[in-house]
Amino acid sequence: MQNRVTYTVSMNITDDETFGSNEHASINRGGTLVLDAGTPQREDLTIGKCGGEVRVELRVTYRQQAGGAVNVMGKALLYEGTSENTGDLDGRAEFSGVVNSGQGRTFSLRVRNTDEGGDFADMTVTVNNLALSENDPCANIEAKAAALGAGFTGAAVSGCEVVRGGHRRRYQNCDISYSPSTGAHEVHGDIRRKYDTKGGPDSDLALPATDETTAPDSVGRYNHFSGNGSIYWHPRTGPMEVRGGIRARWAQTGWERGAYGYPTSDELNINQSPWQWYSDFQNGVIFFEGNAVVEPATASLSGAGVLAAFDAAFRSRTAGDARVQIDSVVVVGVSDTNYDFTRSGNRVVTYRVSGEISSGHWYIPDPDFEVTIPVQFAATPQPDARREVTLLARQAGVIHIHVSNFAGIGVGDVATALRDKLAAIFNAPIRLGNVPAAAGLLSFKVMKDGGLTLYFRPDLAGRFAAVAAQGMLDNIQI
Repeated sequence: MQNRVTYTVSMNITDDETFGSNEHASINRGGTLVLDAGTPQREDLTIGKCGGEVRVELRVTYRQQAGGAVNVMGKALLYEGTSENTGDLDGRAEFSGVVNSGQGRTFSLRVRNTDEGGDFADMTVTVNNLALSENDPCANIEAKAAALGAGFTGAAVSGCEVVRGGHRRRYQNCDISYSPSTGAHEVHGDIRRKYDTKGGPDSDLALPATDETTAPDSVGRYNHFSGNGSIYWHPRTGPMEVRGGIRARWAQTGWERGAYGYPTSDELNINQSPWQWYSDFQNGVIFFEGNAVVEPATASLSGAGVLAAFDAAFRSRTAGDARVQIDSVVVVGVSDTNYDFTRSGNRVVTYRVSGEISSGHWYIPDPDFEVTIPVQFAATPQPDARREVTLLARQAGVIHIHVSNFAGIGVGDVATALRDKLAAIFNAPIRLGNVPAAAGLLSFKVMKDGGLTLYFRPDLAGRFAAVAAQGMLDNIQI
């Protein structure tokens, strides 16, 4: 059952002045909210300020009750001090009551400054409650749309239509679906687009079981669906579906705040006999076979190992120039994963090459240089455990060079030549190796430290491939 609750709040504040006239302020506002099985309780907060000294906060809680009634509880707090933002609490008042379905009720209360002065606020809260029948899906959808507001939904672009498992109405900016078991919930933005590409209500996801909701990290967003699945969105991953046993394992590890991070692919099916599927995440892979999680076979090279390979490559490119001396090659940044609607891109690793350029004169200090080089590691085509894949490293942005000064003969020309020599390494993507289709490569991933990890199917072929890949990584040359 849904309750459509409309309310208006009136707040009249008086700031009692010892000298001069009292000051007054009025606040009038209202809104609509929907209570259902998924969200049986909601809160509304009204804040009023007056005279530069008084602040009143009225928090009203609406809670769904059996039989279509709504319990309304209000708490008013009055603060008074040297500013309206003071934390000095000087008065409180409360009210509560029940509003039955199809009825309205007005609650009144006064909160006074009980510490010092005669400050007070008179408030009224008028509540109208309409319990909507589960047998009237279109009314439930319309109530949800009214609660969200036309600014959120946009205009309706379809009627109230029957879909698998319930009803739906499409709006310019969102879709609202309803069934008695799920209630009315909206999907919008990239999550809506992904849901549509999966088949919407006709897909295994079925109907939305929540509105789009902010994740606990306050960055990502998600909708849960009644088909034991979710779509998670993050600005550095894109919208990705996660379902069933993989979703359950991910939940056990702490969802997006756990070791795996956010999903970076939809669920990928490999084989139906036995049933095998997996999902890619920012920091790993969850592989499911039959009814259990199985750890993939892996090969990896630490960030220090990858850095050593690039260090050797950069030094070899400049070895023939007597005026250039490389002092160090370091990692100065590892980005987050990169947004994509289908499968997120790998992290970008930025290297900094530092050293000196000979000025050509003993009496002129040698200028220092720094070159920053962003590199992305990628697999093409994207691994799916069934096709041959080429592993690449490629330039992922502009290569910058900074020279501390250009004193000396031809220093500018040497610096330009140095930048061009290092950039020439990436004239074409660097081919790191090929992985045959039989190896069953699941994912090629850049880790948080700039290291590389390859994930293979956990069968005999995949484990042999992981051993071979480990040998390749241990002897990697760029």
